[in-house]
Amino acid sequence: MYNPTIGQSNSDDIMGCRSCQTAQVFKQKLGRCRQCMIQLSLLNVICWGAWYYFYLPTPTVVESITLLFAATAFSLLLLAHWVVALMLWLKNTNKSAHQQQSP
Repeated sequence: MYNPTIGQSNSDDIMGCRSCQTAQVFKQKLGRCRQCMIQLSLLNVICWGAWYYFYLPTPTVVESITLLFAATAFSLLLLAHWVVALMLWLKNTNKSAHQQQSP
């Protein structure tokens, strides 16, 4: 939470998981935080559902375009999380397979 006396915010209140709290670079956070991926999935479903329900007949309205931008941003960030999570999983799987093969 923002502390007005020192002019800084506490990172524990901003980021909910350990991966997001300890990582300094955005690239280090991708694919490691299950909580972030679940939140992005929910935001993705809510945004696309709201756009489909409210703005499908009128896709050129400003509100519709704004919701499309938000939904697309959530989708792309979730896709980036999934790609990195898959790469990390494959890397760990290959590493454990090599350890089992060597005597």
